[in-house]
Amino acid sequence: MIKKTALYKQIQQQIREKIISGRLRPSDRIPSEQELMDEFKVSKITVKNALTELADEGLVTRIQGKGTFVAADVKLAGTSSMRIAAPNALPLIGFTIPTMKTRVIQKLVDYMEFHLKEAGFQMILSITRESAAEESKSIRDLVDAGVQGLIVFPTEDEKYNESLLRLSLDKFPFVFIDRYLRNIETYTITSDNLGGAYDTVSYLLGKGHRHIALISPENANTAVEDRTTGVEKAYIDQEISIDKNLWCHVPLDILRSDRALAYITDFLQGHKSITAAFTLTEEIAQLTSQALQSIEGQTNVELISFDDPGIPNVAYVQQDEREMARAAVSLLRDQIMHAYAPQSVVVSVQLIFP
Repeated sequence: MIKKTALYKQIQQQIREKIISGRLRPSDRIPSEQELMDEFKVSKITVKNALTELADEGLVTRIQGKGTFVAADVKLAGTSSMRIAAPNALPLIGFTIPTMKTRVIQKLVDYMEFHLKEAGFQMILSITRESAAEESKSIRDLVDAGVQGLIVFPTEDEKYNESLLRLSLDKFPFVFIDRYLRNIETYTITSDNLGGAYDTVSYLLGKGHRHIALISPENANTAVEDRTTGVEKAYIDQEISIDKNLWCHVPLDILRSDRALAYITDFLQGHKSITAAFTLTEEIAQLTSQALQSIEGQTNVELISFDDPGIPNVAYVQQDEREMARAAVSLLRDQIMHAYAPQSVVVSVQLIFP
């Protein structure tokens, strides 16, 4: 398969060659952003990224309101060597996250900063607060700030985001982490969500549980979808019928309000036959634990969570946040340095017992 050079790198290469050959002289004006967009049939994001990197190399100077010009002190072909990097400037990488509330994301931020710094990058963090509109704005702002790549932890209810689709079409370096959009072909890093859920439910079925509640946010992103698929597969492989009346997918508008605990409590009160509950996030696990404690006769329900809920004596599926961060940085660096070739990495999980 022939690998294509990223579009923004094609723009850089053409301008760089014109400067080195002398066709563009010191202080000459570079074609405008609109002219480059029309010539290469690309978005403004792609052009901005190309020009920002050329400025970082010291080849061009960008002047607000006037345009981009060949740097006055650049050395041309036939003269002494050209200045190729801005002094003391680490390349910037943007990391967008939906929240800082969960242990998983807190660990990812910590490990991501470590591995980016180790790779010679500086991280800019942006919190989208589970808003697709805020996510789009964050992406635009980060690109305008001159980031050379993006790592994106999508919002909880994301189905389609034009800004992310545009990044993919422009082959701008970016990686989805944890969640991703199925309609966008790009680089992804995820935990083994399906396998983790499969192992958990297989364990519960093996212990003889037949009335297992599945409690989770509504099926609005790939992480929840894949975990739900893992639950179904465990039943199918053991040839045990599923009672989906014991499934509770909490609508996101309720989950983000003060009504979530009452919603889960009402569900559990209406299903007193439940002997075990598998929750697909740590937040849902904490709410479910509170609900079970408040209902007479249901304190002996066996609770297992995807991710550590911080509840004593509760088993959980543990993700490897360190490896996820390391792999994300590795894939991003490959995009920046080499040709564009989308791929997905699935990181193993482990069922942890208290």
